[in-house]
Amino acid sequence: MLFLMNDWVMQFDQKDMVQDLLSYKIREVTFPQILILGQELYAEDPKLHLNQPVQARRLAALVMAKQPAVNGVLFLPPHQGCNPRDVTVRYCSVGYDMLAQLLKLQETKNSGAWANQEVWNKLGKRTGT
Repeated sequence: MLFLMNDWVMQFDQKDMVQDLLSYKIREVTFPQILILGQELYAEDPKLHLNQPVQARRLAALVMAKQPAVNGVLFLPPHQGCNPRDVTVRYCSVGYDMLAQLLKLQETKNSGAWANQEVWNKLGKRTGT
């Protein structure tokens, strides 16, 4: 299972994901509450997915548990220590083939920069006239 958080693709084993969720009372948490949690975490650390991968994986597991069709989330804080409400949030469903390509690029180039170009920058752009 693959999940895109900001510019980094995470690989999940479903068994690991279940373990991440066992510590939460998942039924009591809503999807909007999970996004608020993400805003709070990214306000503190704009590179959470790189600096605190365990926290980022737990956040991704919560997102997938509440919205299984969502496999990509982008948290954009204006700066570290900002008000969590100022963190922009976008989420989407990315094709598995695209995620696999991004993961391969990430592994060979040790960078997730292509995710911004191939997913987030293209989201919302119209094709054709």
